[in-house]
Amino acid sequence: MKAPTTDPDAKRMLVERLFTRIAPRYDWFNRLASCGLDQRWRREALRRGGIAPGQRIVDLCTGTGDLALLCAQRQQGTGQVIGVDRNAAMLRYAQRKRSAASWCLAWLQADAEALPFPDASVDRVLIGFSTRNLSRLKTGLAEMVRVLQPRGRLIVLETGYPAHPMLRIGYQVFLFTVARTIGWALTGRVWPFTYLARSVRDFLTPQQFMDCLRELKTRVEYIPLSRGLASLYVATKP
Repeated sequence: MKAPTTDPDAKRMLVERLFTRIAPRYDWFNRLASCGLDQRWRREALRRGGIAPGQRIVDLCTGTGDLALLCAQRQQGTGQVIGVDRNAAMLRYAQRKRSAASWCLAWLQADAEALPFPDASVDRVLIGFSTRNLSRLKTGLAEMVRVLQPRGRLIVLETGYPAHPMLRIGYQVFLFTVARTIGWALTGRVWPFTYLARSVRDFLTPQQFMDCLRELKTRVEYIPLSRGLASLYVATKP
């Protein structure tokens, strides 16, 4: 199946259908396809992004809510975390998760490219493994920066771009073979994981992505994780 990535509306419909189909097994796929590293990457994103008690935090494309839950656990009796996603099926699975910190956590069905928050109203915006799924990337990034307060941070965790050419080739081979097989074994479908593998292969390089963030006047730090298997970007609003 060829992903219609050049047509934003077609891509939006494809991504919506894809995540509705794989929502029941999404967490299992993440753990198995990343060899259990995905939660470690999330915790590192929170540490590097300066997630702390008392903040107002928005986790975009929250999916089944792993990043939002980790943020809520750090609030220590203060602050607010809002997990945002367009996909109702993914949000339903997020809402089923229980945590001692759930009191400060809310879920909202909304579009990352048209956020229902006022300008400069949020301390931190996070998005994990989802920027490549936005139908209009620059529109979405501009929205994320818009809602940040001055000196607020946008924390982007994405699939990686290993610097070493052989590791990069090996990573792509893994995505198109092992990861697709894991997805098929969990869901009985291969097309969603073919799209996901292609979305990783065709996404911007770290330099190209940093250039997009710098166009929005942010100060950007790029941190490769696990030899570049994951990419972390921390963009600070002036």
